[in-house]
Amino acid sequence: MAGPADGPGRFIEIAERSGLIREIGAEVLRRSCAELSGWLAEDPARSLAVNVSGVQLQHRDFAERVLDIAACGGTDPHQLVLEVTESVFFDAHSHVIEQLERLRGAGIRVALDDFGTGYSSLGRLQELPVDVVKIDKSFISMLRSGAEKLPILTSMINMASSLGLKVTAEGIETPAQASYLMERGCDALQGFLFSRPEPEARRELAIRRSMAAIEALEAAPEAEPLPV
Repeated sequence: MAGPADGPGRFIEIAERSGLIREIGAEVLRRSCAELSGWLAEDPARSLAVNVSGVQLQHRDFAERVLDIAACGGTDPHQLVLEVTESVFFDAHSHVIEQLERLRGAGIRVALDDFGTGYSSLGRLQELPVDVVKIDKSFISMLRSGAEKLPILTSMINMASSLGLKVTAEGIETPAQASYLMERGCDALQGFLFSRPEPEARRELAIRRSMAAIEALEAAPEAEPLPV
């Protein structure tokens, strides 16, 4: 049994091996839709992102199940984002593509999480049924002063943007990192700079912290152009 020191990665590994990930994933989506239904209804531009395991995608009824849960929770499919990792596309005999295409056809967006940590999608990106790429935090951690020359980051953003995909950077912890990525056309930023994970009861506090961080970035003096 996983202990506190094992972390979420170990928990997910055990859940996938045991087959329990399917029910756990469905319950996470169900609760998320229920708890955020009112918040989502206030503004159609808001969205709910939920991580999905490749094991869940192996089931032929996955897409149908997701749509049923969204409908029961009163969640507009256009406000739902499912995050998958590059590894789900490694199995050529899986039903992943079929499932994701059906979900996208219903309005749900698909985000490719941890982008850059695998190798197959770098050349196949235009073939994959995704709408968003999320640059892995291991690349963002290389940014410290904001004066670094990291052409790989620029290339990843430009490549995804040229294919009409939105780009999100994960693991943003400092204003320097945020400024560097905004200068290069990154569409969205995510990380502790804006808020740490909070339970539903502290959602409003997390939103206020995020807004304060965004306002601080917008109010910062315009810096000299950063090196590409």
